[in-house]
Amino acid sequence: LFRSRACSNPGGSLPALKSAPSNACSPTMSAEPSMAAKLTAEFVGTFLLIFTVGCNVLGGSATWGGVSIASVLMVAIYALGGISGGNFNPAVSVTLGISKALGGPGLDWKTVGIYAGVQSVAGIAAAICYSVLFGQSFNLAPAKGFEWY
Repeated sequence: LFRSRACSNPGGSLPALKSAPSNACSPTMSAEPSMAAKLTAEFVGTFLLIFTVGCNVLGGSATWGGVSIASVLMVAIYALGGISGGNFNPAVSVTLGISKALGGPGLDWKTVGIYAGVQSVAGIAAAICYSVLFGQSFNLAPAKGFEWY
C-alpha cells in the first residue's frame, strides 16, 4: 500500500511514503490493453460462448440451457469486457463499426475486421471442440415451420 503525500490519510495509520508512484491515489489503471490482449480476450470469450451453446444443444439440456449460456456470457463479460469491450460476436463488432461511422462511440473498421476474424476463428474452434467431445455436430437452422421460403 503506497500513499503519496497528496493522498488523504485521515486515520494517520499509514504514513505517506516518498517513493509512492504518482498514480498511487487512483484506483484505476491508465494503461490501454495491448491489441494482443484484446484479441485474446475476444477469442476466449467467443470460444466459451459458442462452446456452451454447442454443448447445450448436443446435450439436450432444454431446462438449464438458457441459464448456463447466460451465466457463461455474464462471467465472460465481467472477466474480459474491461480488456476488449466484450463483443464476442461479429455482429456486435460490425454494429460498433457502424456506430462509429455515424459519429457515435464504437470501433474503427480496421479493429472491426480484426475482431470479427478472431471471433470467427474462435467460433470454429469451439465447434470443433464440442463436435469432438460429443462425437456429433448439428446444423444451425430455423426449426420446422420457421423457414423463410
